[in-house]
Parts: sequence; C-alpha cells; structure tokens
Amino acid sequence: MASRAEEATLRATYRARTRSASGLHTRSQRFLFVVALITFGIASLYTSLALLRRVTPALFPGKDLPFSVALELLPGPVKISAPGDSSVFNKRINLLIIGVDKRPDYRDLDAYNTDTLMVATIDPLSKQTSILSFPRDMLISIHPPGGGSYEDRINASYAVGILNDRSFEAGAKQLETDLKFNFGIDIDYWVLLDFKGVEALINSLDGVDVDVPDELSFFDWRYSDDDIHVTYISVPAGPQHLDGYHAVAFGRYRNDSDLFRVKRQQLVLTTALQKVFSRGLLNNPLDLWDAYSQTVKTDVPRGRMPGYGLLLKDTQGRIKTFSLGDPVNGVPTLIGHTTEFGASVLLWNSENVQFWLSQVFTKAVYSQSTVEIDNGQGNDDGFVRASALGRYLAYSKGLPTVKVGPEATVQPDTTITLYSDAKRALAEDIARWLGLPATAIRTLPRTDVNLPDVIIVIGENFKLPGS
Repeated sequence: MASRAEEATLRATYRARTRSASGLHTRSQRFLFVVALITFGIASLYTSLALLRRVTPALFPGKDLPFSVALELLPGPVKISAPGDSSVFNKRINLLIIGVDKRPDYRDLDAYNTDTLMVATIDPLSKQTSILSFPRDMLISIHPPGGGSYEDRINASYAVGILNDRSFEAGAKQLETDLKFNFGIDIDYWVLLDFKGVEALINSLDGVDVDVPDELSFFDWRYSDDDIHVTYISVPAGPQHLDGYHAVAFGRYRNDSDLFRVKRQQLVLTTALQKVFSRGLLNNPLDLWDAYSQTVKTDVPRGRMPGYGLLLKDTQGRIKTFSLGDPVNGVPTLIGHTTEFGASVLLWNSENVQFWLSQVFTKAVYSQSTVEIDNGQGNDDGFVRASALGRYLAYSKGLPTVKVGPEATVQPDTTITLYSDAKRALAEDIARWLGLPATAIRTLPRTDVNLPDVIIVIGENFKLPGS
C-alpha cells in the first residue's frame, strides 16, 4: 500500500498533468478559432470582391473595379472574373426619346401625337452611342392594350396609350410595344420632352452652334409656337448660333421633307450633347438631373443616373446618327403612299429597315470592324455570290463595314484570314455562320494599315447561308 505521502504526490502529479492537458486543449481551441476566423475573413473578402465585381457593371455600366487586373491573376478556382460580353450587365441600353408638340391650350395628358421619335442606344463595352430616328409618317401596325391591331402612322402610337390610361407612362409603354412588334427593338427606359422644355434646355446652354448643310437651310418661314405670335425665320447654310427658340424652330421645319426635319433634329441634339460634354455637366449626373427635372419626364430610376451619366461621359461624344428615312445603296427605305382614306403615309422597305437596325444595334465585338470578301471561284457567279454574302453579313448580321474586294486566285475551299487578333470573335462567328471549321481561319500579321480585319475568300465549295 502507498503511504499517505505517496498518495499526495500522485494526486499532485495527476492534477498537474490534467492542468497541462487542459491548457494544451485550450490553446488548441484558441488556435483553431483564430484559423477559422482568418479563413472566414478571407472567404468573406473573396465573396465580397466577387459580388462587387459582378455588381459594379450593374450600377455603373461598362465599369470594372480599379484593381481588377490583380483579381484576374488569382489562381484557378479562386480567380474572380468580370462579367463576360454576353452578360446581362453588359447589354446595351436603349433609351426611347419622345418629343411632343404641346400647345398652350393643351393639358398635360391631352392625346397629342409625337413630333420626334428617336431611340438612343449605348453599348457599355464599345462605349459607342447611336441614335436612330423614325420619320413620323411611317405606317406601322398599332397594337392597343385591348387587343387586335390596325395600321396608322407611328406618331399616333403615343396618343393611343394616353387615351387608354391617361398617363405619360401609358403613352410611352404603347410606343415601346409598337416598336417591339414592328422593329424588334427592346426599350429599357423613356424620356419625354415638349418643345418648350427643349427650348429651355438649349437656353440653359446659352444656345447651340450648328454648321448647317446647304440642303437643311431655309428662308422666311412663317413660324409660330403658340398659334398666336408669328415670326419669320431664316436659317442659312454655314455656321449658325441658335438660341432655344430658333433651335426648336429649325428642328421643326419640314416644308421640304419630314426626312430633312429628322436630320435637323439630329443636328441640334448632337450639337447640344457636345456642349454638355464640353462644359463637364456629366461630372455630376444627379446635379444635372435635379437642375432639369422640371422640363423632362422619364422612368429612368434616380439610382441609375450616376452610372448612366458616367457611361455617357465615357463615350467622349462619339455619337453616330441613323434614320429610317435614309436609302441603302441607292434603294429608298421609305416610299410615299396615299391610303384609301386619303392620308399621306410612308411605307417601308423591310430589307432596308433590317439593314439600318443591324447597323444601329450591332454587337460590341463587331464595332469598328471591316470585312472584305474576295471571289475565289473564278467566274461571274462567284462575284454574284460574294456580293450576296456581303449583303447577308451587313443586313442580317449587322457587320458595320463589308465590301467586295478584287478577284482572288481560284481555290477549292473557302478561307477566312484574320489580320487583327482583337477581332477573333468576329472571325469565329463568320466561320460558324458559313458552316466552316475553325481550321478555315488563319491569322497573319497586319503588314499594311489599309488591310481589313478579316478577308473571306469564297472557294468553289462556297454556299450562301440558308441556300
């Protein structure tokens, strides 16, 4: 048997070992807790960065995080990628611009027709803005809320919505419906102005300076904006400074043609936007909106305005203007017509309209690209097929610049030569459209600045898509 002294020693040793084990256990717990906390912090930071990189282009289209390059360098599965070209965050933004002729005796929701109808579209990737105008007398299919359809001028669409629901929103939504049905255009937001509002906006810029082409000049026009007071207005060719009143009058003149009026309106709009850029008014979009909100109605959410304003600023004033009144290769897009009720309207060439739509809403990866098509079949039929392919790429696929080049050496297979690696996606799309394998694409260095981005040589095996 152990003596009392030995038992005391054993108990002391046990307690010491227990305390030591307990201490080790506690330190291990603390260490694991710290590791878990650090891991959780890193995971939270990663998740926050990934979410922020995804959300940034949603709030600020076309923007990325300033340290995005570092995020791309992260290894394998932890790499944080930006939204791709096809992401919903990078889709183009389509803004419907509605101009109405509101006379002094009109109430706000009188069902007046539109005098100006444009779609401004901004591509967040290419930072390119395009404006497409619709001549007011185009005959389209109207689809009222109650169902059914009938034909009328496009400038009557807005009034149909107003009569149905007595709201600006209803008028704009009716236009959105009819633009979607007739032209396949999806509208994101709308802006509504009357001519007094436009006059006030231009006056706030101290007027605009326009360089008037000869075909848009006119003299001694008897003009009234209130059906009471009359002014005789002349706008000769050359540089002109126009205050708000005269700028609106210039944009409304159509005694020569409504198609020329569209050009005048586009000239005033683009010149005014250039002045907005030059004055730095887009540096604070919310202040700009607050200053002019009384003259403009829109459904653009206030929270979207900073991002859209900065995107517009990033375009640096690069604006292309288009009109459905313009011909294509000498073929008229609009044709005058008198209905059975005696109304003068404009019918439209659907192929030409498709061409202009494809040019306005072209994909960002095709922007600024040039494509040449050469005949490698060695006969007149080959030239005809090359021309047909050019029309297909421009009209159906929206490529901005397509031309038929010189005769090429006869070859059995169709080939695609890429001279700009930045346009590889374009070359790959062309190969897919033509049913060609990726091996049909070859890349060569650009030895001449005049070379196009892509040259297609149609071979003896070529077949036009859809034939």
